[in-house]
Amino acid sequence: MKKFYSLLIAVLFVFNINAQTVSGFNNIVDVNGNTHSLSTYLNDGKYVILNFYLETCGNCMASAPKIQSIYDDYGQNLCEVIVLNLIVDNSSPYPSDQDCIDWMTNAGCTGPPNFNYQASSGSLGWGQFYSVHGGGFGQYYLVSPDDNSVIHSQTGVLDEQALRAVLNNNVTVGASNTGNTSATACDSYTWNGQTYTSSGNYDQSFSNSSGCDSLHTLSLTINSSNSGSGSYTSPTPVSWQGQTISSSGSYSATLTNVLGCDSIATLNFTLSTSSTLENDISFGTKKIFKIVDMLGRSNLGDKNKTLFYLYQDGSVEKKLIIE
Repeated sequence: MKKFYSLLIAVLFVFNINAQTVSGFNNIVDVNGNTHSLSTYLNDGKYVILNFYLETCGNCMASAPKIQSIYDDYGQNLCEVIVLNLIVDNSSPYPSDQDCIDWMTNAGCTGPPNFNYQASSGSLGWGQFYSVHGGGFGQYYLVSPDDNSVIHSQTGVLDEQALRAVLNNNVTVGASNTGNTSATACDSYTWNGQTYTSSGNYDQSFSNSSGCDSLHTLSLTINSSNSGSGSYTSPTPVSWQGQTISSSGSYSATLTNVLGCDSIATLNFTLSTSSTLENDISFGTKKIFKIVDMLGRSNLGDKNKTLFYLYQDGSVEKKLIIE
């Protein structure tokens, strides 16, 4: 007779419902301000455990550490299993966010996202389960991503081993991981389709071989390219950055600055000639560069004045042409 009563109790508290399709619970905000959507989790192939609890429920209190244990062992919501804690309350005074936090802290289940009564209210909240399972608490539902249906449910004190057995038949138990990469680039850096233009630490989530989230941090240093220009005047052609420049104009060269980035230098070059040179005046075999008077002022070769003739070879001659 004792075995019969035990079997009857198990039947009362453990259900396997394959027909109930779950909806709602989208864009719900947990007590820490984070937004969650059941449909997003299911579309991503996650199995979702919905843990409904009451503020005055002894069964819920006894089950909370078991929920925490499953949350920890199945990847802390970073792998194939998502655990959500939702308080149910349909009459005031309603528990505040802090009340929900304190309840789970005292119960020993601080890991899973925790939601106040608003997340579970309405026909698309806990109400859709009440019509099937009644009002006994706690209530625990495992929702499959295959067809958004409940594949395992319980009420009362959670039978942790029964829930683990169903999970192990459907998911691969794995662990999440983290990684870090350092990179230095000039002006911008593209990482997995995202372009960054300033230094900093950037995170991206991937899926590792165990189906768990892999959080990778990029420590990025962005250095800047630069440019500059200068002007230079010469009576003769010049050699600059491997270029021989023999006519006036703007010339560019790509250099490397101290940070290892491109530095675009522009030379505005003027090939200078005095009016005398423009007529290609020469004296003997030497070409005149410039004619100046005794005060250093340019002169076109006036007569009856003492002038200085400057030549391209660097020599200077003092002349006085009398007319």
